Amino acid sequence: MASKLDSASLEMGGRMNGNGISAKSAHGGEWQKSAGAPDFKLTLLSLVDAVCHGVAISLAIYLFYDCLREYQLLSWHAPLFTLAYMLFMTEGFLIFLPHSALTRGWSRKHLVKLHWILQLIGFICIVLGMIIIVVYKLLNNKRHFAKPHSITGLVAVIFAVVVSLFGWWTRINRKYHYGFKLSTLKLFHAGLGVVAYGVGVAAQVLGYYSNYYIKKHDVDWRVFLSVITALLGTTTFLFAVASLYKRLRTYLHK
Repeated sequence: MASKLDSASLEMGGRMNGNGISAKSAHGGEWQKSAGAPDFKLTLLSLVDAVCHGVAISLAIYLFYDCLREYQLLSWHAPLFTLAYMLFMTEGFLIFLPHSALTRGWSRKHLVKLHWILQLIGFICIVLGMIIIVVYKLLNNKRHFAKPHSITGLVAVIFAVVVSLFGWWTRINRKYHYGFKLSTLKLFHAGLGVVAYGVGVAAQVLGYYSNYYIKKHDVDWRVFLSVITALLGTTTFLFAVASLYKRLRTYLHK
């Protein structure tokens, strides 16, 4: 009888506690923290995510205000691309993170819908920004895509178009997938999206050293903007790469 009681006690110790949290980890048999203890990693990631949201919004508002103080056609180019890449596309990645400060606890359905809205608005901003810079250069008889910023920006726009097409492809009837698995199309969409974002951030940083910004700000302020943009872009990019890696592993183990 005593041995049975001991066995029952041990079994109960390995089950769920009153809060539904396993008292023992399934990997390596390490004891977990109590249910009420804060998760330092989750807290840190949530803090970083919240900072990213704040920086993205602040950067977009500042650059929009800064560029439109002296109104001209070219003034709309930078704010539109900043809104596209540094706000809407950044948020389009961040909302899917499990530690997101804004959308934690949202259902997958609502996250996907919000992602589509953000990306659609961002893509519209990209198209308008591209039209503006092309029209401006035509009107002023200037060369197109002759500098690192403009070349990188063109590549970013091409990637954005391809990513959007892949995203649209995942949403249409599966008979038009031509033998491709939906999971494969989604993986390509996500992977190309990460690349497009990285190129877009690079174009944004290079833009601070274009003639337009050189005339507006001294080098110290442009370096500061470059650092802030690079930190925001790199952090978001790394979050996106980590998420993509997990999706790739899941895809390969199916």
